[in-house]
This record gives sequence, C-alpha cells and structure tokens, in this order.
Amino acid sequence: MTLRTRRGAMLVAALLTVLTACGGGGDSNGSDRALRVAAAADASSLDPIRGNAGTDHVLLYPMYDTLVSIDAGLEPQPGLAESWEQVSPTELTMQLREGVTFHDGEPFDAEAVKYNIERAKGEGSNIQADVAAVESVRVDDPMTVTFELGRPDASLLLVLADRAGMMVSPAAAEAAGGDLSTSPVGAGGWEFQEWRRGSVLRVARYDDYWDESAERVASIDMNIIPDPTTRATSLRSGQQDIALEVAPSDAGSLEDASGVDLDQSPRVNLHQVYLNRGSDELGDPEVRRALSLAIDRDNLLESAFFGRGSVAHGALPNDYWAEAPSSVRYDHDPAEAQRLLEEAGASDLSFDMIANADSATVRVAEILKEQWAAVGVTVNILPREVVQATNDYFNDRRAPALLSMWTGRPDPAMTYTLMFSAEGYFNTSDEATPGLEEAVARADVSTDPAERKPGMDEAAEAVFEDTPFLPLAFADSLIGLREDVDGFESNLLGKPKFIGVTLG
Repeated sequence: MTLRTRRGAMLVAALLTVLTACGGGGDSNGSDRALRVAAAADASSLDPIRGNAGTDHVLLYPMYDTLVSIDAGLEPQPGLAESWEQVSPTELTMQLREGVTFHDGEPFDAEAVKYNIERAKGEGSNIQADVAAVESVRVDDPMTVTFELGRPDASLLLVLADRAGMMVSPAAAEAAGGDLSTSPVGAGGWEFQEWRRGSVLRVARYDDYWDESAERVASIDMNIIPDPTTRATSLRSGQQDIALEVAPSDAGSLEDASGVDLDQSPRVNLHQVYLNRGSDELGDPEVRRALSLAIDRDNLLESAFFGRGSVAHGALPNDYWAEAPSSVRYDHDPAEAQRLLEEAGASDLSFDMIANADSATVRVAEILKEQWAAVGVTVNILPREVVQATNDYFNDRRAPALLSMWTGRPDPAMTYTLMFSAEGYFNTSDEATPGLEEAVARADVSTDPAERKPGMDEAAEAVFEDTPFLPLAFADSLIGLREDVDGFESNLLGKPKFIGVTLG
C-alpha cells in the first residue's frame, strides 16, 4: 500500500537560518535527539473528548494509547484491551492489559475504563454520538469490563480505537476539574512536556510504558507549520524528520530531492464541503443538489490534487469494503444544475464558505468558485486557520458552508453518524439525514462486513438523496520522510502513530 521513491543527495542550505524555529538541534544521527515532525495544524484541545478537529489525532496518539488498536488496513488489534468477546449483540466484554500505568503513576484498570466512557458520554464531550449505544460499563473484576448496550452497535470496537478509546487518568481529570485540554495525562508511549499554541507540542518517552519492547524515540517535537510548501521545504533542508500532509503540488519536488522519501498511500480521508442544511441559503435539497452537479470532480482531482488520489462518490472511497453502491454517483451536469436553481428560485444564489487557509485548500476553493460561477452561483471564500475554521463553522455557525477535510474514522458507521445523525457534532443542521439512522441500524446486525454492507449501502443512498455535503476527492496520503527515519508505518486513516520509529 505504500509507495516510496528515493533519489540522490542535495541540501537546501539557504533556508537553514529561516527555518531553525521549526525545530531541530542536536546530532542528526543521534538516537537521543527529538523526532521532528512538521504537523499541518495545531490541536484544538489535548483532551480527547473535547477536541473538534480530525487533525488532532496525530498529536494525541503519542500521549494516549487506545483500548483497541488498528493495523494499516483498519483491522482491530489488541491495545490497552488484550482481548474481547462479543457475548451478545448488546454485550462486549474486554480483558484489560495488566501492568499499565498512566503518566501520573496511577494504575490503569476496569474502573478507569468505566470512568472514561462515562466521561465521553457526559457534559462537555464532543464524542457523545460515538458512544450513544453504550448504556453502562460493568466492572466484572479489576481487569475485566463489559459494555452494556441499549442497541446493537457493530462499530463500537473501532470506536474504541478512536477518541473514545483514548484513556485518560481519572485522578488527573478530576484534579483538572474535568478538563485536560492543556494538561493531558494518558497511558501512551510519550508523556506531555510542553505546548506552545501555534508553535510546538513536545512529548518525552514515558519510562514506565507497558510495552518495553516497543521502539520509541527519546522525544517528539510536533512543529506546527500550516503552510504545506514550508513543511516540504523544511523537510528537504533537514530541519524536519517527517512532514505530514504534503501537498500534491509539492510531492514531485520531494520525489526528486536528496535524502528524502515520499510515502504515498490511499486513505479514507475525504476533501469535502460541509453544508448546513438548516441555513437559509442551503436549506433546499434541490439547491444543494445543484451545487453538487456544478462540480467537475475529475477536473478538480487533476487541477488541485495533481491526480494523486481518486474522485469521491460518497463518504467512503472505492475499493473499501463499505464503498458506496453503483447507484450513488456524483455526476457533473451544469445544465441540470442551472435548471434546479431556477426551479428553486435561487438563480442568483450567493453564500459564504469558510475554508482552511493553507494554500492547497485555497486552491480547491478557487476552482470551486469558478465552477459554481459558471452556473450563476457566487461564493465568498473566508480563509481561516484550521482550528479557527472549525470553531467558526461547527461551534459558532458563522457560515453555511465549510471547505475542509474529513479525516476519516476507523469504522464507516462512525463517519455516517458523526456527520449526518441528529447528534453528530459535525452536522450543523442538528437534524438527521432522512433514512440514515434506520440504515445504520440495519448495518449493526453483525460485525461481519459482508452482513453490514447492505445497511452501509442504504446509508450512502440516503445521504446521496439528501445531499447534506459535497464530496470532492480522496487525496492520497503524502508524507515526507528523511532517509534516516526507519520503522515508519502509515495507515488508511492517514494518521500515523510513532511507535516503532527510529532515527539513524
């Protein structure tokens, strides 16, 4: 799944002084220096239940181990839970790993799991929809818990590989008044050291980590560099060891650079336009359908993503087990778009669209602006830094549309629930897409993908009929690596973890 290209040796020395602030120092071959990672966005919060940006995960994973882990293909693997059994459709029992401690020295046990899930379901949590099916967590013994569900939920196992499975220290959470946004205490391979907002998140290797055999660098500096070209340049210059979210426009230069690898792989991350179905401008489904028909996605893929990915026909990519059925296709038909707008009395439609301010996203926004203008629609682009864009759209509802990326979730039902259910945080209309909840319920009859697929197909069709969002493209994961970085593994989420990575 991973493509790597290696070339000869060149150093962009002229940028060393300018980019020193992006991280670095120490012997580039030394095992004790920090792994320098150029991240595309700062965390919205360091508390896993309070964050609201999909880009948070890559900053959270080093500090928080999850109950369930995932492999590169998003298959569930043991994590803080060593094993599990689906006792019945509404009971999931987990045997927890012994000998695990949180970074404050407190033991990880069944009571800690119960506390964390109740916290995820409680006030102030942005992931209530993820664990809505869980009615209670029963402590069977100190290292065994049973999740008691009010209804079957086949996605729960992989829900526990996401934010809901990131275990925090109950003692630390209580001491912080329930909010660990700036003082995270987890059970991951690295513990929190420092967070300078908009600049760097530093974590250091946790000496009492449960997996003594795991390769871990001494520390990680997550350097926040929103501009993708700057991330790529700082990697080539040797100021970073890993550059996340390489822009397609910069990928070719990294392939030709010395001392650098390009890791290219497919992922479930979706570039899309979020739409507020409750807004005056976009409340009519025919208007939303017209906006979709006006988009030439093939042109967008080539012009904005340089062909590194695939056109999106729904919320999940082709060749994924839960891909949309053949009945769901987002076509390009500007004439039909104009007809629908005229029928809806919206021939002179104008609306605001918040967009992430990085150059790659702004490029997509400008192309969309042109394509919509061709059918008489005017869009006003409002560029915002990622965390601000997320807050302005999802929390403050300052515009009816947002151009951003859905970074995917381990289980496909999570994508549908979080974006299109009434309780989903990413659904700003606060109303469910008609037919969605029934479709997801039919997909919960089993954990077998083949038995879940009909329900997933119905969910895709329900979303297609209502057009609550505009899927654009599944851009490949592009991650730049210095050649002395070993053991790096990507995954279908495009959200790497750093266990196993070594330098030199």
